[in-house]
Amino acid sequence: MTKSKKGTFTLALLLSFSLFGSTVGNAKENNLAAPSKNPAQGIHINVERKHQEIDGFGASGAWAMDPIGAEWSEKNKNKVADLLFSQDKGIGLSMWRFNIGAGSEETDKDIIRDRFRRAESFKSGENESYNWSKQAGQQWFLQAAKERGVEDFIAFVNSPPVWMTKNGHAQPDPSVGSTNLKDEYIDDFAVFLADVLEHFEQEQMPFGYISPINEPTWDWNKAGQEGNRYNIDDMKKVVRALYQELQDRGIETEIDVPEAVEYTSLLDDDIYSAFTGRNNSRYSSGNASGAYPGKYREYIKEFLGDPEIKNMVGNKISAHAYWSDYFSGEDRLIPLRQKVRENIERYDPNAKIWMSEYCILGGHGHGRDLSMKTALDVARLIHYDMVETQASAWQWWLAMSPYDYKDGLIYTNYLEQGDEETIIESKLLWALGNYSRFVRPGAYRVDLQGANDKDGLMGSAYYKEEDNQLSIVLVNYSDETKPVQLNVDGLPGKVKQFKPYITSANDNLEQKNQFPAHKVFNVPPRSVVTLVGK
Repeated sequence: MTKSKKGTFTLALLLSFSLFGSTVGNAKENNLAAPSKNPAQGIHINVERKHQEIDGFGASGAWAMDPIGAEWSEKNKNKVADLLFSQDKGIGLSMWRFNIGAGSEETDKDIIRDRFRRAESFKSGENESYNWSKQAGQQWFLQAAKERGVEDFIAFVNSPPVWMTKNGHAQPDPSVGSTNLKDEYIDDFAVFLADVLEHFEQEQMPFGYISPINEPTWDWNKAGQEGNRYNIDDMKKVVRALYQELQDRGIETEIDVPEAVEYTSLLDDDIYSAFTGRNNSRYSSGNASGAYPGKYREYIKEFLGDPEIKNMVGNKISAHAYWSDYFSGEDRLIPLRQKVRENIERYDPNAKIWMSEYCILGGHGHGRDLSMKTALDVARLIHYDMVETQASAWQWWLAMSPYDYKDGLIYTNYLEQGDEETIIESKLLWALGNYSRFVRPGAYRVDLQGANDKDGLMGSAYYKEEDNQLSIVLVNYSDETKPVQLNVDGLPGKVKQFKPYITSANDNLEQKNQFPAHKVFNVPPRSVVTLVGK
């Protein structure tokens, strides 16, 4: 990075409750510099000390997006698309996940009774032609995402097409062994996926990533959705076949694996044993482990520690963060992420990890919560995934959910054609936007010290040299105002003003007046704040 001038500036930032409800450009908003009763918390940012490069923030278009995209009015579909993808009207996601269906819509209505959890397939049989009109609703949102500036697209698979499976269904049963994919169809599966990628590339909708396997440690027996298990050997056969097919065709899409169900399944046995505090223990929580032949654990070792596979998957692994904060009364939030980072660095400090799926499961998952409570719980988890796991990408599960569960960014009560097309925003949507709209692909997380209290104030900073933009995301989990004073080193110049964007009980990613960088700032209680300076 060429620098004409290094700048060091002190930022004392003050934001009081009187800001809430104010409008951008209100000249009367002079109390930004009002003195605080409490001493300011010192935070130090060093832009020259880079950590991981950011690939983006995203969500999945699975399940509800397909019927909604096919059945709703253009007006309401566009409103949903704006909320998810627009950098002006919404949260500006930079990644979008497209589910390549297995065809359960035709074969599995008795097993998957919820129509939102079934999916069509582009190819319904070995000797059938491709039907690219399938999954029309998901395709609508795919195009809408591209039109609104989403930069990266991930195609992901829960189950191989039903005609490639041992039992003819989009989920296994106990009789199929370690996987439901027929061994003689591994190459056909690779061809099918490459055909899908090639089609969309020809339609000017290239996928940057293909995820052929989802949560392989789960048994998925007669699940209420599409799914499939794979042991390590099964997985590597799929990766090798798909990599060769992509190479033969000159398709540059990167393979994304293993989409592990939880962080603990990533860990080497000795690191897992140290984490649990039990000698010689090893991961066995996935219910396929022990019940079926083969190995269903140690994914960091098996993919980053295998030179052949490491090259095929772009020196990157992906995992889901389920049960990674609290589990059976155990606080996992920080120590588990530290173990994941330690394990990755055992093989390659430069390897990337994506947190590729999360929502709130277990007893805490039941019941929609549109409030700041869930928004702050998730914002805190994102913070520690960025600073401890050092994730390069962070992706929520369902972009839109019809369920009474903590699995959606947007909710709807729409279930059948003719129902009202309701669009229900959550605070979580906007809190994710404090990251996704301002922490863009190509930015680097830069060093921030002095705000890492999981029950109080947490902070992370990101700098994108191309835009000369510094974005600071502050999560105040506490019920108290947190005055902060920032010292920033290493910028090629000096930031004179910052724009604050606030998500709180009263604001949805609201932009407030710019304020001088030398002034003081109070972070409101129970809020997520992004400060943007150029």
